Amino acid sequence: MKRGYVDTDMGQLHYWTTGTGPNLVLLHQSTQTSDEYLGLAPLLAGSHTLWAIEWLGHGNSTNTPQEPTMDDYTRTMIQAMDGLGIDKTALLGHHGGAAIAIDIAAALPDRITHVVASGTGYRSPEDAEAMLKDRHTVAEPITEDGAFLNKMWGIYTKLGSPGTSMDVIHRIFLNNMQERLKPFDAHDPILKWNKGDACAKVKCPVLLLQGDLDSFVSGQEKLLDIIPDARRVVMADAGPFCFYDKPDEMAAVVDEFLGA
Repeated sequence: MKRGYVDTDMGQLHYWTTGTGPNLVLLHQSTQTSDEYLGLAPLLAGSHTLWAIEWLGHGNSTNTPQEPTMDDYTRTMIQAMDGLGIDKTALLGHHGGAAIAIDIAAALPDRITHVVASGTGYRSPEDAEAMLKDRHTVAEPITEDGAFLNKMWGIYTKLGSPGTSMDVIHRIFLNNMQERLKPFDAHDPILKWNKGDACAKVKCPVLLLQGDLDSFVSGQEKLLDIIPDARRVVMADAGPFCFYDKPDEMAAVVDEFLGA
């Protein structure tokens, strides 16, 4: 596995790459890192060249002095692909990463062969606005007694799938705590973004994935009506961190879709 950095007009993005065969760009979810896809590496590297690229303000990529917009995330990811010589490629994104994958596919119809959009749904503008307001009223303050750590740990232990080990939960939790130190939260610009318009412009085949235990996803069925060429698979006993705790199952579904 090779790690490195690639330049964009807003700073450097960190990435890792491994494997051989057609390109597959991996886009992690908001407030996580490329660590999310390490479990896929040994499972898909025999059939694909994997590129796990961390967005602006995530992992080891550049933190910007101003809040990035959805256009910033998409543009810099395309610049990273250009800098790495990634021309034709499939995209796999989870949660916020799926939103970026859809936006890239809408912008580059001649370069994107497939999109796996995992854990992304559809909300009306009114619902998105309500969620934005709610997000800014429930933040847990950082206090001397560390109560916020206990509260967040309790939340994360309940988000795993049945049988998820505490070691996996601990890894996810630590990644999120590290991202909390970053100046901006990518959930906000993604919620402000018009997903419906981008979905209608996607020309390549799209696989919509949803874990049946992922409480963050709603309205995914509506995307089947908007995206011209889409199919949907619901993963049993899978939650919001399915690529961490179920890499074998996720890799099998992804590999079958890309092979078809």
